[in-house]
Amino acid sequence: MTPESSLVQAYLKAHPETQSAVNGTLLGNFTSGTALVTAHLAPLVDWAYARIAEMVGAADLNERQARMYIEELSVFARYNAQYLKAAATAVEGYCPELAHELRRNHLEEGGERGKVPAHYVLYTNALLSDLGLLVNGHVPAPETETLVNLHQWMVGSHMPSHIAGAYYATEAVAIAETELLRDITNRYGELTIGRSGSELKALHYYYELHLDDEHEAAQVGGMSVEAAHIEGLARFIKESETFHIDLPQALDGWLTITEGMTHWWAQLAHRASEMN
Repeated sequence: MTPESSLVQAYLKAHPETQSAVNGTLLGNFTSGTALVTAHLAPLVDWAYARIAEMVGAADLNERQARMYIEELSVFARYNAQYLKAAATAVEGYCPELAHELRRNHLEEGGERGKVPAHYVLYTNALLSDLGLLVNGHVPAPETETLVNLHQWMVGSHMPSHIAGAYYATEAVAIAETELLRDITNRYGELTIGRSGSELKALHYYYELHLDDEHEAAQVGGMSVEAAHIEGLARFIKESETFHIDLPQALDGWLTITEGMTHWWAQLAHRASEMN
């Protein structure tokens, strides 16, 4: 990735007020975590993922392209629960409240006993039962391996604030990514078995689990699973002074993962373009 190909850099270039806030935060001059999240980071994510959705063009994918996206997107889900657990352990001595939020997410992702099964199990089983698509054990493409490595390195950081910002980045894109994945699996279903949406019952349940505010899996009132994860982690950036989160370190973590995830999508789109 180069500055010229980075969606993050493109947004900063087009929005000098956000560039100023990012620079100011890293230099210790911009100190409002709430303003950073609400006025700058959240809008950047929305803008970047609108560009990514255009790049992917789910409605126009052929079968091979759709399958490639589904296989590659399954990989991070395979490891996310263990990364959440490692991150919680890494920060618990510094910020037990952050550790608690990460462990709550870990139990949701990894399957809390007596509740909804592990999300990776639900997803891969849904692909198998609805679409006959086996992704378990898929060996990732190099760009997916890079993304997984970035998370592996992040959760082992000695800087709790870096982890806080990086995991906020991971969760901040979750709704956009889940909606895009739903579009891709719907396209694959249309092409292979002539079904999509609620006709794919297990996949429909999985997507509703993440996106529906009223779903049985929602544990925070009024918010879907993913919305609660986003707000739960954004809180530590917004209230950085309360939780002694170093805002420059948190932003560095956020940039590391956001750049990595947007680059990953761009590389997958390039891979798909070569499969025409």
